[in-house]
Amino acid sequence: MWNVDDMKWEPLKNSLQGAPGSRILTTTRSDEVVRVIGTNIRQSVGLLSPDDYWSLLSRIAFFGRSEEERKELEGIGREISTKCKGLPLAAKIMGSLLRLKDIVIQWRNVLESPLWQLKVVEDKLFLHLYLSYNDLSPECKCCFSSCIIYPKDTLIHLDELIMLWIAHGYLGSSGNVDSMQVMGLEFFKNLVMQSFLQELEMDKYDESKISCKMHDIMHDFVTHLSQDNYCLILDDEAEITNCDIGKVRTCCVRNVSQISTLLNLFSGLKCVRVLIVRNCLHIPQEIGKLIHLRYLDLISNFISELPETLCDLSNLQTLDLRKCIFLSALPQGIYKLRSLRHLLFDAWKTNSISQGLERLTGLWILSSFTAGRGSSKLGYLRKLNKLRGSLELILGDLTQSEDLVDAKKAELEKKKYIKKLNIIFRREVRADIMEALQPPPKLRSLGFVKYVGNEFLGIMETIQELPNTGPAFPKLRKLHFSEFDNWETWEDITGDEKEHLLIMPCLRELEISYCDKLKALPHCLLSMASSLEYLTIKRSLCLGSLYGERTGDEWDKISHIPTLRYTVWKI
Repeated sequence: MWNVDDMKWEPLKNSLQGAPGSRILTTTRSDEVVRVIGTNIRQSVGLLSPDDYWSLLSRIAFFGRSEEERKELEGIGREISTKCKGLPLAAKIMGSLLRLKDIVIQWRNVLESPLWQLKVVEDKLFLHLYLSYNDLSPECKCCFSSCIIYPKDTLIHLDELIMLWIAHGYLGSSGNVDSMQVMGLEFFKNLVMQSFLQELEMDKYDESKISCKMHDIMHDFVTHLSQDNYCLILDDEAEITNCDIGKVRTCCVRNVSQISTLLNLFSGLKCVRVLIVRNCLHIPQEIGKLIHLRYLDLISNFISELPETLCDLSNLQTLDLRKCIFLSALPQGIYKLRSLRHLLFDAWKTNSISQGLERLTGLWILSSFTAGRGSSKLGYLRKLNKLRGSLELILGDLTQSEDLVDAKKAELEKKKYIKKLNIIFRREVRADIMEALQPPPKLRSLGFVKYVGNEFLGIMETIQELPNTGPAFPKLRKLHFSEFDNWETWEDITGDEKEHLLIMPCLRELEISYCDKLKALPHCLLSMASSLEYLTIKRSLCLGSLYGERTGDEWDKISHIPTLRYTVWKI
């Protein structure tokens, strides 16, 4: 059943009224249909196990064959069965195809051919998938087709998908990040409900952090749909044939070492909006001619520098430079990318960002930022109040008075859309500078490596300052400390302070890693955080001894926490 019009469903249901105890069995690929018919009983049919799958496929493929023939063909048959990845419909179709093949070489041809090139698959299997596909809106069809850029069995992240869809214009052109996010999430849910995407995983602290995969059969289907001039995938110096490069909107280039290949490609890509380049050694100056480019993915390249002409891409919205291990700096003219919304790179490898970053006030995503002597300044973050999602701050050698001024200029407390913050201390940071960094108000996950100040955690020096402050970290759900080698005491709250100070009332998960000298956890946190569900103590000698499961002296103070995890040093 595909129709979701309840005005049509009701007359049909009424006409099927039978004797008491009668049942109606409905099959569908759509969750929306389940809602329309109003059933209370739902049975999701998953993928078949390898043994069950082979049992179904072989029963059809080996029908009427002798025992000798079965033994000869079983090895290849099982490989074909594995290739279909447990999809029941494919077992029936592939079994019917193999039943007409009599010799080993014919079965091997089926094994070695891409499924989407087999006519029987196109005629029968894809015919069923077209029913789901045609039920999608035109925009949602485009969103699904764009998934062709992901190789098989790749983990697909929703936030990356939405960046991709924005670049193609599938989510409208309002410029409102929230409305685009909502629309992108709706399209994503539709693709999931129709089983085009599967194996969902969700971050428990950030519902927007969702990942999924695409079944291999679905990947073959999207490849079949994309046999046109609008998408070009080029691997390992392969020649470009039967493709009008000037019409290509999406281009994916992998393992191309010849600069001439990229030069020729870039000179021909007149309309490209999405460009993905992987495992290449050099990005030519000609990239600046791709004036319609909106999404540039340079993950995992061996480049040591980026051409300044990249800053001529006035329409560029996403620049992804993660895992470029030899890249030490961003282009000086990055401030010219006024349309840039997503800037992702590994700040611990990139020494500095030009001062012009502060002009990119439209940035939604900044994956990481380095501040300190010889690096960028915290003050560059001042006007970037649209930042959202996750931010990693890498701090080092902040010991001067001007660094304190810059820390105050950063105005982290105004970054109200940031939900996850990790702070890593590369070198010395003065305590008052750290305490000048007021945290974003809606944090849900917070991580520290090496150092943290009392003020940042909401612990004031005197009780007179408390009455109007409200809870510290009111939204925080996860807190993680790691590698605080000399941290011995976590200051507790005592006396009258308990009446006025509330810290992390929504905390669900606390993790302490590699903090050998920390003697105890604050009783105020363990007792006040009634929402605490997970406590992890990893490679922390004193805490492991104090709170050891059923053996530690203060085990009773944490025994009420539902999930406790310990990892201790082995001597």
